[in-house]
Formats: sequence, structure tokens, C-alpha cells
Amino acid sequence: MDALKITSTGTLNYHLKVLGELLEKNAAGQYLLNEKGKLAAQFLIEFPEQDGALQAKRKWWRRYWIVAVVLDCAGLLLVLSLHYLGYLDFAGMVQGIFGFFTALLFTFFFYRMIRPVNKTQTQAQKNQDRTIQDIFVSGITTQEVKEEVQRWINEEGITIEVERAGFVKGRLGIPSGLGLTAPKYFEVSWKPEQNGVMVHTEGWISLYDVSERSFSNTATVSGGIPRRKGWKVMENLWGRLSAMSK
Repeated sequence: MDALKITSTGTLNYHLKVLGELLEKNAAGQYLLNEKGKLAAQFLIEFPEQDGALQAKRKWWRRYWIVAVVLDCAGLLLVLSLHYLGYLDFAGMVQGIFGFFTALLFTFFFYRMIRPVNKTQTQAQKNQDRTIQDIFVSGITTQEVKEEVQRWINEEGITIEVERAGFVKGRLGIPSGLGLTAPKYFEVSWKPEQNGVMVHTEGWISLYDVSERSFSNTATVSGGIPRRKGWKVMENLWGRLSAMSK
């Protein structure tokens, strides 16, 4: 847990279960890579994943800032030229200059809000960007969990984006933040365990597919982003799952 910067034993246990086919335990109870796991690790080292989408977004933003600054400077020169030629009085010139600086300042704060995540960010910091919780539901089957999750989805009006065996991902709001508010995303996965089912839940707000923010049970709005609504949706699911335990 120290090496992975994970603070939750539930999160660690969940990911160990996901990697189940790649791991084995020795006599001392320590986790080790089996032959399949060693092959997978070697494959990842030889063919590392390239985060092309993130790099493309950063490149787009760099170009955007170059264009924004150039246009702002051109606008200022135009205002000063019109004033010098007598087409614009002093008050109009001041208003024009103020308007350009205000637009640039607004763009800067908007960028600060949704700027891409730094790739050197630790796993613990990344987990803070998502509302994560593991819930063990005793005495029930995976089919019962699936049905309850589906009832929760229907009740909250969540649009399903991805669904497969033991996993579902959905959202509230318009994708990519094209609406008035940033979309809220939810992931739920479940796996059978002895005498019950382990359910893993995640939720986050996506800012134009560039950055993510966690929900909050205290912060109503942060940087213009509503956060409590997502928390209440997650809390509804947690309550439903906890009530199912027998």
C-alpha cells in the first residue's frame, strides 16, 4: 500500500481481485506474480501505454493560448490605433482595453479550472479526484446486486455508456461538458465473494474530458461545478447496497 500510495484497504483488495489471474500467494501469504503475471509485466515494459489523448489536449491548449494572446494583442493595437486616428474617444479606448484584459483573465481562470492533470500526479492524489467506496453485501447473489444497481440507475435517470458482466458505467448530463453543467460519471462493478458480493463504486465530475473532480458532501459548488448532487446520487446507491445485507 505504501509503494502504491493507496490509503484504502478496500481499494487495494478490489484491485488485487481484478488481477487475480496474474497473482499467486506463497506459504507466507505474500502476493507474487505467477507466470502469466510475469509475462504481462514484461509486455507492459516492452510496450508502454502512450497517453496520446492527454498530450493532444495539452498541445491544443498551447495553441489556443498562442492564438488568444495574439488576438488580444491585435485587438489592443486596433483600439489604440482607432483612438490615435480619432475614431474612438478616450472613454471608448479605456472600455476596449478593459474588455480585452477581462476576456484574457476569464480565459486564464477557466483554463486553471479544467487544465489537464499532471502525469506525475501520485495515485493517492488521483483517488482524491474520484469518490471511491467498496461495500461488501452479505448473503445475496450477484444477480440481486445487478438488479438493485439497475433500479438505482432508473431512479436517478443515469444514462448507461458501458455495460458488461459485473460492470456498468453511466453518466448524468451531456457528455464532454457541452451543457450548462459538467457531466457526472458513475462506475459500479461487483464480484462474488464468500457469503456475499463485493461492490466497488466510483463517481466523478468530468470537465470537458480534460480534468476530473470528486463529488463532495459539503461543497455545493467549486469553481462553478456543482458537487453535492453527484454525492447524493452515490449516497443513494451506498444506502441501497448496505440495506441489502442479510
